[in-house]
Amino acid sequence: MRRALVTALAVPALLLSACGGDDPEVVDAPSTTEESTSEEPTTEAEETTEEPTTEAEETSEEPTTEDAAETTGDDETSDGEAEGGEDGQAAADLAKEWLVAFVNAEEEVCDLMLDLNSEGPMKDSESDYAICTATFPTQAAAIFDSETAAIIESMQIKGSDVDGDTAVVDKDNFSALFAEGMGDDVITLKKIDGEWYVDMNESFN
Repeated sequence: MRRALVTALAVPALLLSACGGDDPEVVDAPSTTEESTSEEPTTEAEETTEEPTTEAEETSEEPTTEDAAETTGDDETSDGEAEGGEDGQAAADLAKEWLVAFVNAEEEVCDLMLDLNSEGPMKDSESDYAICTATFPTQAAAIFDSETAAIIESMQIKGSDVDGDTAVVDKDNFSALFAEGMGDDVITLKKIDGEWYVDMNESFN
């Protein structure tokens, strides 16, 4: 059980580390190079771009409206509701709660996941739960720092793909930053007695 738990936790740990990586580099705009050129070409460029600039502004009005209409994304239904409705959002909220507990090395993470050796909640197996709470904090604390934890706590997960008592959270349910870290991996959850739990046997595979 201990070896299986360490292996299961190592996969999302690598993905979350990628999500909380270095800040993107800031690339300076190349306008400074153009400014260093002679004054005469600059004046001619300004004169020739007056009319095209006006036309571009006129043509950009309609695309702007269309872009705004597309901001709902694939993780929302046509009426703006999160994927999977209330149940889908409940599963998404549990997934975030689990991830936050994960990066903060909290024992609560074991309360939110299924037992690796059975189909029931981890907390219902006294022996496995004891191993989980003894193993998890040590593993997570060695991987994550407070900065990474803060990044994970600030993320949003919107909806999930619900099929009966199974829900799947994929990159479409994350913002762009976290979607990149997730790639094609998913977080799978199972509902037992009306409560969602993270199924590590089916997640991050």
